[in-house]
Amino acid sequence: MSSLAPQNSRLDVARINRRGQRVRVDARGIVKIGWFKKQDVEIRDVSPGGARLALPEGVLLPDEFELRLPQFKHPRQCVKRWECGLEIGVEFLLG
Repeated sequence: MSSLAPQNSRLDVARINRRGQRVRVDARGIVKIGWFKKQDVEIRDVSPGGARLALPEGVLLPDEFELRLPQFKHPRQCVKRWECGLEIGVEFLLG
């Protein structure tokens, strides 16, 4: 039973730090890296302030990049906030 406490605490902290409710999606996005390079990514969920992305194995993204999502009219500038295995969390920059 004590093994559940740290996990619940982490979830509570994540809920407090989140800037809006996440919506689970099953979509593909495109990350623009530099002038000519693009990378397809899987979008797992989206909130008003960011998203969780799944990357293909062996793909590394820079700390800041442009993300095109099918549900948004314009691309979003993003900054990488966390990384765990093949998933990353990004924050949308205002601009």
